[in-house]
Amino acid sequence: MQTQSDDVSVFPEPRAVERIQGYWQPSQKSESGEGARINVHAAGLPDQMSLLRDYLECEQSLLVMQMSDQDADIELSLDLPERPLTDHATAAGLCDEQYHLNITPQKIHLRATTSNGVAMGIQTLRQLFLSCEASCELPCVEIKDEPELAWRGLHLDVSRHFFEVEQIKRFIDLAALNKFNLFHWHLTDDQGWRLPIEGYPRLTEVAAWRAQTMIGHDRERETNPYDGVCHGGYYTHEQIREVVGYAAQRGIHVLPEVDIPGHVQALVTAYPEFGVLGTPPGVREYWGISEHVLNLEPVTMQFIEALIDTLIDLFPFRYVHLGGDEALPGQWANSPQVQKRMKQLGIAAVADVQNHFTQSAAGYLAKAGRCLIGWDEIIEHDCCTENTAVMNWRAGGRTTRRYHAEAAAAGLPVVLAPQTHTYFDMRESADDDRATEGWNADTCLPLQCVYDWQPLVHIQDEHHDCVLGGQAQLWTEYIPDFDHLMYMTYPRACALAQVLWTGPSREDWPTFCRRLLMQLSRLDRFNVDYRHCVL
Repeated sequence: MQTQSDDVSVFPEPRAVERIQGYWQPSQKSESGEGARINVHAAGLPDQMSLLRDYLECEQSLLVMQMSDQDADIELSLDLPERPLTDHATAAGLCDEQYHLNITPQKIHLRATTSNGVAMGIQTLRQLFLSCEASCELPCVEIKDEPELAWRGLHLDVSRHFFEVEQIKRFIDLAALNKFNLFHWHLTDDQGWRLPIEGYPRLTEVAAWRAQTMIGHDRERETNPYDGVCHGGYYTHEQIREVVGYAAQRGIHVLPEVDIPGHVQALVTAYPEFGVLGTPPGVREYWGISEHVLNLEPVTMQFIEALIDTLIDLFPFRYVHLGGDEALPGQWANSPQVQKRMKQLGIAAVADVQNHFTQSAAGYLAKAGRCLIGWDEIIEHDCCTENTAVMNWRAGGRTTRRYHAEAAAAGLPVVLAPQTHTYFDMRESADDDRATEGWNADTCLPLQCVYDWQPLVHIQDEHHDCVLGGQAQLWTEYIPDFDHLMYMTYPRACALAQVLWTGPSREDWPTFCRRLLMQLSRLDRFNVDYRHCVL
């Protein structure tokens, strides 16, 4: 049973909330509340202890001490019975994130089954602290909570526009505040390559930079101006490990994406021997789909193995995303050398070349105990190997039925990411007011449309266990800086967070709007430049 209370607003909507009479205060309380001492006991949870300390000290100006359980104001423990997940979710490395939070006048006790569950509970506790007055009084409450879907992600494209490490960490921490548990890091595309690989120095010397960027929509390419400003950057391996550790502390997995065999114009500019034409086309300065694809030569496959080895080394998450989308077949069809290699490899048709890349990469990953995930084009011509996961982005009519339903029907793990409900590069307003909305993907995705999404509507009941979860996509062709990224992400990410966490039993739209207002007030505390809208 959920009971409503004016002084308890948790986001996303929790499974069960019971308001209890009274308030909790720190046992060593100062006059103003600032500088009060909080005693925390967190045996066996050093990362979560550090996370809670950082939040309380940096956001509430509280002094946090680690104490025994008898003397603790706050106790974190792993003593909840485990809640079984689906076989696919367990195989993906996802875990039970249920937590119970009990706040009494004497003590705060946060219990979970896993450290990630503790991390989710810490976000609830963080929200309550952010909402309380300077006295640090928390309402006494019992919260029992768990997510509906195991995979709840936010995707960020850093290839079209590069974001610094501190901005990536801020993006992740705000995702954690909304209880997302996966950060999909889109690291390469036609317009830029952000991942160093040992033995391939031109990736960071050449592929990471474009001379200038087109201003405006791709459909007006012939008349659009260019900004004349060099743009680019890359992340060192040390920075990537730093981001992965930062996310893990918050219960967030990091899924890397390197797009092959299409979306490789930056790559084949640096290493033309991997392309079909053998000449450098230049790092792409405008948007749209490039015709450049990888060839089938041994040197190219050797590079792909080095790429996969690097991703396995840097990213511990079970899945590695290798794109597979929008690989145009024209160059393969028109190249005598590619046709010759197809015969040598036993590839019957140009349409099967994509599947060759998918199967080869999946097999190489499997030797290391890892799995491939790709966009839904990887099953367009053939079924993938067992445990290869499909990320469904195409939506509407026949493609919805085919790629959302057939992947699950084939027993493949599925992540739902339909452009109709999860592409946050689309503008939110029906009015394309360039002065306020800026350039965007030129399609409308209102906040309520995100909240109305029913992820499993096209999946038959017997295949629901194949669905790992869902995520939003932030493609950054028209998102040049961090403030605009926040404007496009929030509050739509809040709506998606509740869709994925609470599921179909979630509250109606007017009630959600009231809950959202409290979450937006928390974003105000962090000076997030979200899009203001009428609720």
